[in-house]
Amino acid sequence: MTETVSLTLKIDPVLKETLKALALENQTSVSQEVTRRLLITLEAAEQHEVDNQDTSEESIEQLSAAELKQIRALLKKGKKKK
Repeated sequence: MTETVSLTLKIDPVLKETLKALALENQTSVSQEVTRRLLITLEAAEQHEVDNQDTSEESIEQLSAAELKQIRALLKKGKKKK
């Protein structure tokens, strides 16, 4: 068995009773039940690091200096026409 350490938490009494009931249902200790559920949650969080929509961002190259210059020129022309 792996080494374990103690952790003291303050939780809502209703949550504590829920955890006790789940531990009893799964025939484990409250400590084992909490550990199992924390591990499941952390593993799920690692899998969804991109975002909650399971999409990834595309990396777009930055504009070159020449392209920026052209855009600025177009913007200036637009302001002068008004």
